Amino acid sequence: MLDFQLQVFKCVVDKKSFSLAAQEMHLTQSAVSQQIQNLESHFGVRLFDRLHRRIMLTEAGKALYPYAVSLERLYQQADKTMQGLMDEITGRLDISASLTIGEYLLPKLLVEFSRLYPLVNVAMDIENTEKVIAKVLDGSVGFGFVEGLYEPVPTLTDIRCQGDHLVIIASSDRPISCGESPPLSVLLCERWVLREPSSGTRNVFEQFVNNHGGRSSSLNIIMELSSTEAIKSVVKAGLGLGVMSWLAVEAEVDRGELAVLPIREGLITRNFTVLQNRGKFQTRTGEIFGKFITEKICPLNQE
Repeated sequence: MLDFQLQVFKCVVDKKSFSLAAQEMHLTQSAVSQQIQNLESHFGVRLFDRLHRRIMLTEAGKALYPYAVSLERLYQQADKTMQGLMDEITGRLDISASLTIGEYLLPKLLVEFSRLYPLVNVAMDIENTEKVIAKVLDGSVGFGFVEGLYEPVPTLTDIRCQGDHLVIIASSDRPISCGESPPLSVLLCERWVLREPSSGTRNVFEQFVNNHGGRSSSLNIIMELSSTEAIKSVVKAGLGLGVMSWLAVEAEVDRGELAVLPIREGLITRNFTVLQNRGKFQTRTGEIFGKFITEKICPLNQE
């Protein structure tokens, strides 16, 4: 029973919340509180201080935490060894991806991976770049996939991969010159429909604007939307220009529903980055998935 109490304790510390730990472990909040109370009774110490609806580790809690981490690693190593003996790749794989990667790149790769390893349960959530990084940092997911600008974080490993390119899109009703591509400056006074500021797509576009003589702060942004499909709908209606990955609009452009506006400055390119937490134990399933995904989307990193 003590080992389970230590697992609950570690989860509460990692999530910084009794309620979030309860969700993670599929328990009620009262059950989590009871396990912590039992652990405190066992050692005769208080493990948490509760201040203004926040919980903080006591000195005793800080001393106990490394042992809870060691116990979790021991269980993970046992699982990994047993999987190796059975020569089966099983278990759960939690990943998080930013919008373009999660909606337009990873699904077909996950189908391929699932066909190779049908006993693996893959769970993917799609967030903006900022939230993906946060989930990798707190250990909620084993892999994070982000697009565009990424500032290295010491506790994370990052593999830069070849990515995609962004395009400026307009309603198919908009007249487009058949002549030379106009400079970006001609389009900057237009109305724009963009992703939210924490989006990787938005950040790459704004940096491109700033690097080519414009000012991203002066863009006439009439809407900020977190949904790619919503942006496409607004642009189709002719309310403004948008910017997104070619992967996200290729089908609509082929059907004549959207038009791409080429610019003289050339392609707006960006990389994809695969993130992992250096301190998170890597299961055999995680190792296999990491190798698979690196070979698929990071060929430039292969020897």
